[in-house]
Amino acid sequence: MNLDWPVALVSSLSSGLLGVVVSTIYYRRHERRRAKLDTLTRLIGFRFDLRGREFSRALNEIFVVFHDSPKVLRALQDFHQVIVSSQGQLANDKLISLLKAMCRDVGIDPASVNDSFYLQPFNVEPGSAAPQAGDSAG
Repeated sequence: MNLDWPVALVSSLSSGLLGVVVSTIYYRRHERRRAKLDTLTRLIGFRFDLRGREFSRALNEIFVVFHDSPKVLRALQDFHQVIVSSQGQLANDKLISLLKAMCRDVGIDPASVNDSFYLQPFNVEPGSAAPQAGDSAG
């Protein structure tokens, strides 16, 4: 009796299963990173209007998207605490800390730009509020 075919069958099935597992893990990791980058991109992209709907939406989704990032969640809690207590300049500092923590989490070096970059957008749309974190709707 030849035992080569069962070995070949088991090898084929196990390599296929391993491929599916590795692909699933890679896909989930990729999707998690993509969601984080999307949130960070929206937050940075809409920083010209800290009271606006899109900035607030991105800010409110951080705790879900970055649920596995304790440093980001801590920075978000610190920012939220100063926002609800209306501490203007401290809110700006906490917003910068939050954005830097998010950048670090997705592999972007936050030291590549100075702190004022995080608060000063390139253009402010007509009619939008001047960027002040203490005025955020978050």
